[in-house]
Amino acid sequence: MKNFLRLSTREEQWEQASDEALLRAYRQTGNRELAAELFNRYVHLVYAVCRQYLKDREDCRDAVMAVFEQTVTQARSTEIQHFSKWLYSTAKNRCISNLRDGQRNSRQQEEWENYEKNEPKIMENEGFLRLINERTNESNTSRILEAAISGLEEGQRTCIRLFFYDKKRYKEIAGITGYSEKQVKSFLQNGKRRLRAVLAQKLEESS
Repeated sequence: MKNFLRLSTREEQWEQASDEALLRAYRQTGNRELAAELFNRYVHLVYAVCRQYLKDREDCRDAVMAVFEQTVTQARSTEIQHFSKWLYSTAKNRCISNLRDGQRNSRQQEEWENYEKNEPKIMENEGFLRLINERTNESNTSRILEAAISGLEEGQRTCIRLFFYDKKRYKEIAGITGYSEKQVKSFLQNGKRRLRAVLAQKLEESS
């Protein structure tokens, strides 16, 4: 793993300082470079912990970055007795949290796929439009749909529009937005679920 930050020349003396001295200095100054110097001493161990729990290398790199940001935030406000032990525990907890989130998303994805199988009106690219068109005229359809989409979170809104209107695939959306394909799938999944709830309510009101 590469260094997160390089110490400037005037601060090179910290390279030989103890963990405790770096922690004290960081708590006093808030200098992010000091936290980075401290983190870089153990970044290989953090990565090893992440690899132990997370199979995907990209997920491991993301987790290491998350642990670094957590270190920057918490090391200044938390009393840490043994930094290496604290960092190991932090990395382990981050990985466990990521695994739980992944399992939760997998269950949600499975639920949505099962729902799509049982609800032919809700299809990938035309379902929402067709569902509305069956109940409303064209101008009302556009108004209801746009209002529902506008109420989504930014990531969901962007991915929904690219997927449904521009007919982009997951990989294409990832390239356009900078999101990972996993994020794109999550945004679409959660966005479609939210849209379904909103549209059902709107259609009921217009009936």
